[in-house]
Amino acid sequence: MTDKRDDLSLGDQKFLFDPDSWEPAEEAGTAEPIDLEIIATTYRSIVDQDAFEEMVASWRTKIDTLGPDKTLGRGISRQLFGQLTQARRTMETLDIPVENDPLKKAVTDVAGPAIVLSPNGRAAATNIAGERAFGVQEGAFLDPSVIAPSSAADYAALRRAAGGQGNAGHAILTIAPETGAEDTGGSFLAEAYLIQTHGQSEHYVAIRTLEVDWTERVADRLRQAFGLSAAEAEVARLFFQLRNLDQVAERRGVSRLTVRTQIKSIMAKAGAPTNVDLMRMLSMVANREVMEQRGEAPVWHDPLDRERRIRLDDGRVVAWTWMGAESGTPAVMLRGFPMTYILPAEAEERLRRAGVKLYALSRPGYGNSSLHQDLSARADNLAALRAFLDHEITGPCVGIGMSNGLVPLLEEQHANPDRFRALIAIGYTGVLDRSGIHRLQPIQQTMTRLAARAPWLVELMAKSGHRMMRHYGVDWYLERAYRTRPIDIRTCRDPNMVALIRNACAHLLKQGHGAFVRDLQLAVAEIDEVIEALTIPMLFLAPTEDGVFDVRRYRDLETRNPLIRVEPVPEAGELIFYQQSRLIVDRIIQAVQQNRIAPAD
Repeated sequence: MTDKRDDLSLGDQKFLFDPDSWEPAEEAGTAEPIDLEIIATTYRSIVDQDAFEEMVASWRTKIDTLGPDKTLGRGISRQLFGQLTQARRTMETLDIPVENDPLKKAVTDVAGPAIVLSPNGRAAATNIAGERAFGVQEGAFLDPSVIAPSSAADYAALRRAAGGQGNAGHAILTIAPETGAEDTGGSFLAEAYLIQTHGQSEHYVAIRTLEVDWTERVADRLRQAFGLSAAEAEVARLFFQLRNLDQVAERRGVSRLTVRTQIKSIMAKAGAPTNVDLMRMLSMVANREVMEQRGEAPVWHDPLDRERRIRLDDGRVVAWTWMGAESGTPAVMLRGFPMTYILPAEAEERLRRAGVKLYALSRPGYGNSSLHQDLSARADNLAALRAFLDHEITGPCVGIGMSNGLVPLLEEQHANPDRFRALIAIGYTGVLDRSGIHRLQPIQQTMTRLAARAPWLVELMAKSGHRMMRHYGVDWYLERAYRTRPIDIRTCRDPNMVALIRNACAHLLKQGHGAFVRDLQLAVAEIDEVIEALTIPMLFLAPTEDGVFDVRRYRDLETRNPLIRVEPVPEAGELIFYQQSRLIVDRIIQAVQQNRIAPAD
């Protein structure tokens, strides 16, 4: 059956891989200095954001000194093994870390609707109340019609300032949700201001409700924190609610001059240099008193609002969305762990005009697709792909695999040669060039080298990293993953791209760290014979600036199977999907047109 809206809850995922089957070295011996460093950095990485890289570096040193990966078991003493399993138990007992991502904080530190937009108007973060009031999900564009006409000019000025044109920094907007929008209570006033994150030249636009209940506890807190008199606390309340000195004076039965004098006194005591700063401070205090109703961040769901799901006989769920032409010729895309998923709007429009319906399948553990713990990563991914194809696709089509998303496509084509007409591989994956694993970024390289032999160990590292991402936001990972790849770090610092990247990250981690670990296992899958036996054309779009590109190795791939063609893609790194989305869409359209079949029902 098809199930569109049944949600899976977001949780801090339990460990999937059991270390009990691991056999550490029998000899006790004296702990080596690198072992002590591994133990220390493992425990520190649970709470210290900088220790994660030190832990990875320690493991890289350990692996390099041991030689081939297959000797890893003999290099882990019982002492080291015992400390690592204790670290696992410690991590399992810890609470989920408090969110410290500046964009997430902007929407969770408020008790009502809130949203953060990229300069081009795409939602980078929102809370549940914000989804309802603004009618937008993370990763989608805000419909500007929800901004009341009286506020349209101020909103446009903020958008221009966010993109570096103009100096507007703050505005009070009237938000007018669509008629019938759920639980919005009609129009409301909202504060709008700019946010700039580390390393980014452009700004985000935050819009947060100012309609917050004012309780007596708020007045008490103002009196206690800033020494306001009872009269000043009442003036603060009226100013917050009415935002007009004349109306405050009328309500109080005093002159405007008296109210203005009292407001200046309040500003001095509260350290608020302007009326805008005072309004923001009052909003913050009022919000803190109703934080039991805090603006909770939503779990990931399809920003295109097109997701469909099937529930299999064993209860697991397979989910997908689509881009392009709804009744177009089908093509099927599987993403990998690079933080890319939904195409930019202009790229999707090209697919629509070309009559192509690009299905984007959520692989097991991604988004709302169930991960089957009792199946291997390869078997689980293949089963989910096969269930989707049997349910949705009526004939041979083009398959597109981003990074390790290529692996299940290759395996399904090998098992069912008539399933696909052509394949497209986008970006590096270890199954196409195993030597490239040693040219990966330090974090990916070390974890990939460990994935096949000690998945429980990689999972420990991944869970530690996931905790840091939960606390500091996706930028914490992106900075560490791409800091030596200039083209990728530039993409990560483009606010218009970050909205898409953040959504892709939430798609990967909605259920926790498990999908990431299993993707690393796919990267080292032993499928050489599948590649050599491939009987349909495959185009490999190979980014030249991902740090892995080796033209000689890739030409060897063409020699291994003449049906494989490598196209080097300049000015592209690991985030090629967003850096060269026009070229990628053109290649998808060409492949579909060359192998056009009847549209799916």
